[in-house]
Amino acid sequence: MIYLDNFRSTMVAPEVWEAMRTAAIDKYAVPAAFTQCGTGAAELIERAQNRLAAAIGASQNEVVFTGSGTEAINIALRGSTWAQAVDKPEIVTSEIEYPATLAVYRALEKEGYRAHYIKVDGEGTYDLDQLSSVLNEHTAMVSLMGVNHMIGTIEPLADAGTIISEASQHVGRRIPYHVDFASALQTQRLDVDAVKADLVSFSSNKIHGPKGVGALYVRKGTKMRPITFGSESYSPLVPGTPNTMGIAGFDKAIELLYATFDNDVEHMRSLTNRLATGIREHVPHILLNGPDGAGRAASHLCYSFLFIEGEAIMMFLDMDEIVVDTGSACAAATLKPNYILMAIGRNHEQAHGSIRFTLSRYNTEADVDTALAKLVPIVERLRAQSTIRPPAH
Repeated sequence: MIYLDNFRSTMVAPEVWEAMRTAAIDKYAVPAAFTQCGTGAAELIERAQNRLAAAIGASQNEVVFTGSGTEAINIALRGSTWAQAVDKPEIVTSEIEYPATLAVYRALEKEGYRAHYIKVDGEGTYDLDQLSSVLNEHTAMVSLMGVNHMIGTIEPLADAGTIISEASQHVGRRIPYHVDFASALQTQRLDVDAVKADLVSFSSNKIHGPKGVGALYVRKGTKMRPITFGSESYSPLVPGTPNTMGIAGFDKAIELLYATFDNDVEHMRSLTNRLATGIREHVPHILLNGPDGAGRAASHLCYSFLFIEGEAIMMFLDMDEIVVDTGSACAAATLKPNYILMAIGRNHEQAHGSIRFTLSRYNTEADVDTALAKLVPIVERLRAQSTIRPPAH
């Protein structure tokens, strides 16, 4: 199988699996300081906190582990907004955020919060002027993302952070700033002070770690309320028994990520450029979705193949054991065209014909060449069968 859907999830690295196996056998006690086994489990969690904290310029006690990236987003957004004593509260995000963020915002709207969804340009970059214009004394939260999961746009987090900090000074209190960094962690470095983030969410399965584990950075002094309750753990934000085995896997995934980070990013950039060149040379009537060049995440490529359905391309590639993703409405539970592609100005037909290729450090040139060799005839065959044809020259 050739797996080119790494923004959805990634293969668990062999070293990660071994770290999880070892934790399951040797560190299975509830983390506590009263027994040798419990102390070992507690030290495992502390080591993992320290590693992630060091990678993002934070302190160990500012990192907590969660049951997923989605849970981290919920704790960040609900826990912080509920803790803000703001009259007629307003919340700000963009129209192209990850579904978990948008779902929380819709839920908060039902609770009486007024939501602002900032626009993006044709490459998916935030309208920072609009962001600046909607911030005021009622703003209780701003949530943005590091890299867009559908089109790979690297967002201007530091510029947004400066705008939010200036608005905070104007209103006389800190406006909490959450960053969803799950889709960015594979290819982007993060310094929480440089982007002025108060909250940052992560997901293990985006970087060759296990599913069912996420993390949340909470800047010291950020007002938070728990959103779930249970037996007290190492953090009041995440009650219950920690997933020690999963945390061990996430920790090893972080270690591996940064051990060869720059080389891996360059490798993925080379592969996506190779794939893009092959598509441009052999497939007419295409549209690149998102930025070209340095403004796009190194592992990411999204094209619309005009006059055919992306779902059909995806299914035929799957028959050849090549895994990709699509923004086609037919492949979505809502049967609507992808909201991100519509936000950057694509029409229904262009959104329906989209295919997203996302690579990892484990992909090879042979993977790319095989995918191209299968993709080109599939597109030709589908277009020959389509009732919608390119305009005659």
